[in-house]
Amino acid sequence: MVSLLTRRLLREWKNLTRYSAHFADRRNVLFHLKPQDSNLHIWHLVLYDPTTSVELYLKLLIGSEEEPAIILKCLTPNELYPTNRNISLTHLNCLLIYRGLTPFLQHIWRHFFEKSAVEVSSEKSRLTIAWNRIICKNFKNLFPELLGTLAPGDYQLVKDHYRNTVNSQVESVTNTGRDKVEESCTTNNLIACDGELHNRGPVLKRRQDTSDSNDLEPSGKRFRR
Repeated sequence: MVSLLTRRLLREWKNLTRYSAHFADRRNVLFHLKPQDSNLHIWHLVLYDPTTSVELYLKLLIGSEEEPAIILKCLTPNELYPTNRNISLTHLNCLLIYRGLTPFLQHIWRHFFEKSAVEVSSEKSRLTIAWNRIICKNFKNLFPELLGTLAPGDYQLVKDHYRNTVNSQVESVTNTGRDKVEESCTTNNLIACDGELHNRGPVLKRRQDTSDSNDLEPSGKRFRR
């Protein structure tokens, strides 16, 4: 059964979608949001900064009134959080519940872009757009209206960034004297957790970090739908 909070979010999402449809130029729309059909607690969110042309693809898990966890996963490389890690935003549940979906999304947008550097290189903004279309399969399926066309060299740009990221991770592990990356499911897989989440123990299963199709799920019982 769908929770009251989820029903309300779906109504607000439909109103937001109708409002955004009035803009002919997608650069005037700061965020695009769609629920996942197979699990209405999972939302796919695209943030766009018209000043820098940076585009970020994120996943949100929003619980129910009984289990009010809010978990964010960044699928696009960015300056704020690592990709494919679960970040707790549970401290924002009051904002979501009492002020609604749009103020909640505006808060997330400001969190990523208001404190960003004034100047962002065209290569960085180009990387975010190319990354979403080349690496993130769900992006292409859920947001076909945003696809556009890739530019020559985009594949190489994504490939170079991926290779550099892997090499830096290997170097970091080597420098700290560890011979393997710990993949166990603990609260260490959550970044910036609030105290309540730590006290309750692990909330989410961490699946493979190499695919954006892996969903955020609560450990133990699933959220009621």
